[in-house]
Amino acid sequence: MKRKLITLLVISLMVFGFATIFEAKAQKTVVKIGLLTPKTGGLGVLGQSFENGAALAIDDLNKLNSDYNFTLVVQDTQTSADGARAAMTALASAGVSGVVGAAASSSTLAAMEIAKANKIPMISYASTSPSITTANDSDFLFRVVPSDAFQGKAAADLADKLGLHNVAVIGIDDPYGQGLTGAFQDAFKAKNSSNKIAVTRGYNQETESDFAAHVTAIKNANPDGVFMVSFVDDGAAIINELYNQGVDVPVIGTDGIATNDMFTVPGTNDSFIGVMGTAPTTTGTADFVSAYKAKYGSDPGIFVSQAYDAAMLIGKAVIEAGKTDGVSVRDKLRTVGTNYTGASGVITFDSNGDILGGTYDIWQAQNTDKGPAIVTVGSWDGDNGLSLTGDLVSRSVKQSSPISIVPFIFALVFLIPLRRKLRKK
Repeated sequence: MKRKLITLLVISLMVFGFATIFEAKAQKTVVKIGLLTPKTGGLGVLGQSFENGAALAIDDLNKLNSDYNFTLVVQDTQTSADGARAAMTALASAGVSGVVGAAASSSTLAAMEIAKANKIPMISYASTSPSITTANDSDFLFRVVPSDAFQGKAAADLADKLGLHNVAVIGIDDPYGQGLTGAFQDAFKAKNSSNKIAVTRGYNQETESDFAAHVTAIKNANPDGVFMVSFVDDGAAIINELYNQGVDVPVIGTDGIATNDMFTVPGTNDSFIGVMGTAPTTTGTADFVSAYKAKYGSDPGIFVSQAYDAAMLIGKAVIEAGKTDGVSVRDKLRTVGTNYTGASGVITFDSNGDILGGTYDIWQAQNTDKGPAIVTVGSWDGDNGLSLTGDLVSRSVKQSSPISIVPFIFALVFLIPLRRKLRKK
């Protein structure tokens, strides 16, 4: 009897032990990936689409592996440096293994200081300032969009194609605006010795909303074109002001306004039509567009495929490293980020964390059969230069109201005879 009890006890312990082992194996390691997105501020209208792209990557990462449970932790940068610092601090406290973001270059550079101190890698999906290339980031900052050193050249080629020689420049006074306006001016003046910058205007995107004085200065400089670097809210306000003040010259924008969300701002259905610009090619592969549309019911907008790729690269680096700490993930990013075929194209990080090369869409705001929309009318790359392939429309401005002659007729018919009668009396 005693022997049977011992046997039963041994069997019970073995069963319990095996169950514990299997249970331990069944438990997945939770991996938190942070997202810095502009829910509010100048890029607020784009924030949800960036989150959608990153969330789609989280879904795919969880389908691809059985060892990790990936989750997305979202923080709002408020499209500001201070907001980005607070958001990155919150992500560090949450224990994320890597961060997707930020969008605005000023937000990315501000958050990078917090990320570097906490040894957390970041991959920006939309920050294009040349300052990011040379940032003192201890190799914790990467991006999956090309530097504006390229976009400035693309915009200068577009200005040259339009026959412009005396361009007014207005841009956000931050790393994004300074970097891109500077790159444009250098490339534009290098195109032709007769090319000049008529006037330059910088502004604080976080505090300024009235652009009448800026546009008046542009109008008084008598340029033959305008180059602007802005986000959606401020960009729409500038374009409306150019329209209302009758600045009747070509206007070239950049990626910050290359979105149909511009048409949600009152007045832009008229003022934005005919505006042209440049933007990194961001549509995404056909499979990505199909998957995004199936989940969210709409086509992905600008930089959404890059947000997806940034999240996927962080997740794949975790899987490759077999660890979740930031340093291990950072060290594997160069392995997974070499000839990586992503939703936005083939990605290879260079020694600065930039991607190699860059291709750009040339776009124009036009009226289409489905309403006003951003239409791709050409392309640019470093090897082949600029090519315009679509039909262009003219930009219009607000017409001054004709002077009414009714008051003069009234004066002639009624007032003058009345005056004569009064004199006779």
